[in-house]
Amino acid sequence: MSEQPRNKIWMAVALVAGMQLAALVWMIAGRISLLKSGREMTVEVVPVDPRDLFRGEYVILGYTFSGTGDTSLPDATKRGDRLYATLKAAEGTKWDLVTVTPSYPEKLEPGQAVLSGYASDVWRNSENGRVTGRIRYGIETYFVPEGKGRAIEEMVRDKKIEALLAVSGSGQAAIKALVIDGKRVHEEPLY
Repeated sequence: MSEQPRNKIWMAVALVAGMQLAALVWMIAGRISLLKSGREMTVEVVPVDPRDLFRGEYVILGYTFSGTGDTSLPDATKRGDRLYATLKAAEGTKWDLVTVTPSYPEKLEPGQAVLSGYASDVWRNSENGRVTGRIRYGIETYFVPEGKGRAIEEMVRDKKIEALLAVSGSGQAAIKALVIDGKRVHEEPLY
């Protein structure tokens, strides 16, 4: 094999490896940026069952604003569609769902925040034609130290735990820490 085709192969391999490395760095940098500079929101969590034992030690978290299947969604919503949920700060760490829209809201009132998510389940009510469903924000599972999962699940059931979220200006959210009695525990590492 001549030197020129061999050099082209190595250049192609280097280019692919460089692109993969750039994508990985971009993903890590985005996560670090979100956790460092995202708006902090402490939110109430609700218990959700069941638990998948094959994926490691983690807890499943539910949120009052995620909906139990009765959240009003825009009429043309299909499963997997990106949605934007406008939330309003309520009592304590409770956030109430104000509205769900297919695009980021143009204007927010004081005390409001927007979370970006996906329609995970969508139903059309046969009686009134209203579209309802659930929204997933990517903050429904949280990995915990080995052996701590059951204790944390019990605290979630007893409503003794809250989640501290970092929310970007575009509505992307990440769990920054779990909060017990006002104290941050199980802080998410930046990398």
